[in-house]
Amino acid sequence: MKALVYHGPRELIWEDAPDVTLGPKDVKIAVKAVGICGSDVHGYLGLTGRRTPPMIMGHEFSGVVESIGEKVTLWNAGDRVTVQPAQFCGTCDFCKAGQTNLCGNKRFYGAMDCNGAMAEYIAVPEHLLYRLPDNVPFDAGSMIEAAAVAYRGVKNAGDLTGRHVLVIGAGTIGQLVVSIARLRGAKRIYISDLSDARLATAVKMGADVTLNPQTMDIRKVVMDATEGKGVDIAIEAVGVTPSAKQSIELLRTGGTAVWIGNSAKFVEVPMQEIVTRELRIRGTYIYSHDEFGEVLEMVNSGGISFDPIISLRAKMSEGARWFAQLADSPGELIKIVLIPE
Repeated sequence: MKALVYHGPRELIWEDAPDVTLGPKDVKIAVKAVGICGSDVHGYLGLTGRRTPPMIMGHEFSGVVESIGEKVTLWNAGDRVTVQPAQFCGTCDFCKAGQTNLCGNKRFYGAMDCNGAMAEYIAVPEHLLYRLPDNVPFDAGSMIEAAAVAYRGVKNAGDLTGRHVLVIGAGTIGQLVVSIARLRGAKRIYISDLSDARLATAVKMGADVTLNPQTMDIRKVVMDATEGKGVDIAIEAVGVTPSAKQSIELLRTGGTAVWIGNSAKFVEVPMQEIVTRELRIRGTYIYSHDEFGEVLEMVNSGGISFDPIISLRAKMSEGARWFAQLADSPGELIKIVLIPE
């Protein structure tokens, strides 16, 4: 088969790769759409240590069942599917409690040395598959994973009804946080980013107020709108010191900050402010297997639309070009979905 193989920093080659091996409970999938995640771009640049060359990236994907292992009972050739890509053990305490995202034995497709879906085919255990409804296109099917990350982050913020919510970062995850926060009853949604183009897209996703720290006094805007109190909830979707600080500085006393961003290993924050104002800081990590399915239902019912944020559909064989573009000069690009020839 052909695959987009990562050989090291800035080295992606569309080349022949060994065909996937099908275990007795595995399903072979012909990949129809795979998204380029921000973490993939960081891996492409060699910044994270989470991509071990040579390997195949890609954890946001959908496709069609090509063939099944001899013990597979739930799927047949021709089924349209999307895949929850965190392979969990099912036997540890976290898995038994439904917190499969915290499984210490999990492997993640498209990360470390576990080959992903930027290829013609991928084989995965049958229990990781979800049926993709006929009315959900493959490119939307590849977006379920990112939406699930955003969904868990919003859930971990608690009840949003009537709340002022700040979203920091207008990349794919931040955009989807806006959409889901709107669905969950937020009163007013603010979003902060350095790109006016991305901020304009966020309005289409449901944001009320856009904030660009480079061109305005965002603290004044937020405080004027909240009677000097600050937002009730801040959801950080970048993962660096400036955005982490922003999630604290614009938060009301007793408020909650949820951190989804996972870029920097360490950030510097005002600890005394956290302590003296009794702020809550909560981390959130990917999603549980069940939450992935919940998001698929939301998409199927029309609650979430990906149209504003899918910037481009490109051939998988041309993936190296688009990785370089996202790394060096993304411009207005938010999500690029790679499709087969």
